[in-house]
Amino acid sequence: MTSATLSSPAAAAPVRRFVPSLGWLWSGLFGCLVILNIAPLIWGIITSFKGQADLFRFPPTFVSFTPTLENYERVFLSGFGGNLGISLVNALVAVVLALVLALPAAYAFDRFNFPLRRVLFLAVVASIPLSIGAAALLIPNYVYFASLGLTNTPIVLPMLYAAHQLPMAIWVIKGTIEGIPRELDEAATADGCTTFQILRYVILPLVRPALGAAGILVFVGSWNEFVASSVMVDSPALRTVQPAIYSFIGFFGREWGPLTASATLAILPILIIFALFGRLMVSGLTKGSVKG
Repeated sequence: MTSATLSSPAAAAPVRRFVPSLGWLWSGLFGCLVILNIAPLIWGIITSFKGQADLFRFPPTFVSFTPTLENYERVFLSGFGGNLGISLVNALVAVVLALVLALPAAYAFDRFNFPLRRVLFLAVVASIPLSIGAAALLIPNYVYFASLGLTNTPIVLPMLYAAHQLPMAIWVIKGTIEGIPRELDEAATADGCTTFQILRYVILPLVRPALGAAGILVFVGSWNEFVASSVMVDSPALRTVQPAIYSFIGFFGREWGPLTASATLAILPILIIFALFGRLMVSGLTKGSVKG
């Protein structure tokens, strides 16, 4: 077989025809994953508008039923609106605390040399799973805050949320600071700026996308937290969204109408945030991927 035969278009044609087929395959798999993830959400939203008779109709109906708001009325009569407000305040306070602490910490880890810097940063990275949940630390945290008399108080959950999300926020912001040239710091120092002024007037404007991304992640993690909010507070006046949803699962069964209605209301803030600031989150997470 000659080299001309090997390099002929006819020999390469099967490869060209096979590559697009792989693209269709990956697109189909991705579409199936999207459907599997969105279908329960859509089903829950539809169920929240069904009356008691339509909830248990067999076979289930998707569109041929009379929509009603009775489930939402019952949810709000149970005080769920106050639960939404409490969760919103807790999440926003946690975002502020986490970002105020994460920015100088990330700057120090990237710009300064101090003893055990690498070890401490590895500890921060190893603590990132806390943002997913810290059930293993629940008992020590409860004993500690109980000894301080802070359980069942308005400040305990924002403090815990900020502490859980802080390692992840430091990691996200540090990735962006790594891409900021050190020459900017040196030029500001030559002009007489202090470290705080460099952080305030040079670094802060350049890391705003990363701050936005970290803030969104902190907010989502705080909003969705369930274990700590179920144990650290037991007063109805301090109950957050997630335990309030769980209250519709009673001893005698699940109240599917109010349960799906409260869950629909709980995901609305997350959907709104990603719709408004999703591009900011992508920009913040990718901005530090290229140094320079």
